Amino acid sequence: MKLIDSTLREGEQCFGVYFRPEQKADILERLCRLGVDELELGVAGRDGSLAALLELARARDGAPPVSVWTACRRDAIETAAPLGADWLHMGLPVSAAHMRTRLKMEEEELLEHLARHVALAGELGAARVSVGLEDASRADPDFLVRAALAAQAAGASRVRLSDTVGVWNPLSVAEAVVRLKAGVKIAVGVHCHNDFGLGTGNALAGLLAGADYADCTVLGLGERAGLACTEELAAYLHLRLGRDYAVAELPGLCGAVAEAAGIEISPRKAVAGSGQFACETGLHVHGIARDPALFEPYDPARLGLARSTALGKKSGRAAVAAKLNEMGIDPAAVDVEALVSRVREASERLGRPLTEQEARDILRVG
Repeated sequence: MKLIDSTLREGEQCFGVYFRPEQKADILERLCRLGVDELELGVAGRDGSLAALLELARARDGAPPVSVWTACRRDAIETAAPLGADWLHMGLPVSAAHMRTRLKMEEEELLEHLARHVALAGELGAARVSVGLEDASRADPDFLVRAALAAQAAGASRVRLSDTVGVWNPLSVAEAVVRLKAGVKIAVGVHCHNDFGLGTGNALAGLLAGADYADCTVLGLGERAGLACTEELAAYLHLRLGRDYAVAELPGLCGAVAEAAGIEISPRKAVAGSGQFACETGLHVHGIARDPALFEPYDPARLGLARSTALGKKSGRAAVAAKLNEMGIDPAAVDVEALVSRVREASERLGRPLTEQEARDILRVG
C-alpha cells in the first residue's frame, strides 16, 4: 500500500490554483517529511518549474521516487523522457466514449498506439513507465484488462486505473482492482476522483483490495471536486493500519497547501480541520470526560489538534455536572436541573455554544 502524492500536478489543476516556485519547494519538502511513497511533480513541457523541482528532490536525502506526467504522444514523450524522473507516467483514455469521440480510434488502434508509445518511452531512456488508463470506471472491463496487458507487454512497470469522473464506489473499485491484479504481473494503482464524495473511500478500497498504489493530493485538490485526500489516507493507513507515515507533519502540510492555494480549511474537515474535536452534545461530553477514546477515533494530539468541550443547548445533566466538578463545585450541592435550563436558554438566545467564561459565570451564580 503506497501513496503517490500528486498535489504538485493534479492539485495545481484545481481551478484557480497557481503555486509559486517557492511554494512548490516548500510543499515538496513537507511531503518528503510526511513520508509519501512517490511524488508526482508536474506535467512535462507545461510546468516551467519542473526541472528545478526534480533537482530539488534529487538533492534531498531520503526523498521518495519522483514521477512526471505526459500525454501518450511522441512529442510529449520526447520532452518528458530526458528529464530523468524515476517514473514517466503517461495517460490514455480507454472508455469507448473517449476512444471514438475524442481520439477517433477503435480498440485495436488504441492498443497499438499504447504499446508503441510505451516502447518509445523505454527507448528514450525512461527509467520506469507507468500508464494511466483514463476513464477506467466507464471502460469495458475486458478491454481494460487487454489495455493493461498491452502496456505490460510493451515494457510498462505499472498501470493506474483512473476513475476520471468519480463514478466508482468502493465495491466497484475493489472489484476492478481484483480483476486486474489477477490478469497482470506489474504494479496496479488507482486514481480516484471525488465527484460524489467517494474519492478517499474509493482509494482506500482499492488499496485494501490489493492495489499497490493510490494517487492523492493534499486537501483533495484537483479537477472539479478533486481527488482522494493525502492527509486522510496517510492518517488512516498510519493510525489504523500501522503504516509508517509521519502524521505529525499533516497540520503544517495542510496549512501550507491551503495558504498556497488561497483556500480556507473548514474546521470540520476530516483530519485537517482544527475544530473537529470540539464537542457540545451532552452524551458525548459525558463520555469524553470518562474516557476520550469512547467518542474519538484517535488522540487528536497525534495530529497536533486539540480537544475541546463546551456547554450549550445540547448539553444535559451529565455535561453540566462534569463542568461543575471541574470547577470544584459539588453537583449534589446545587440544583443541576435549573442550571441545565439556564445553560440551554443562554445558548439558544446567543445562537451558539457558551464560551468558557459564560458557562462558568452561569454555574457560579447557580
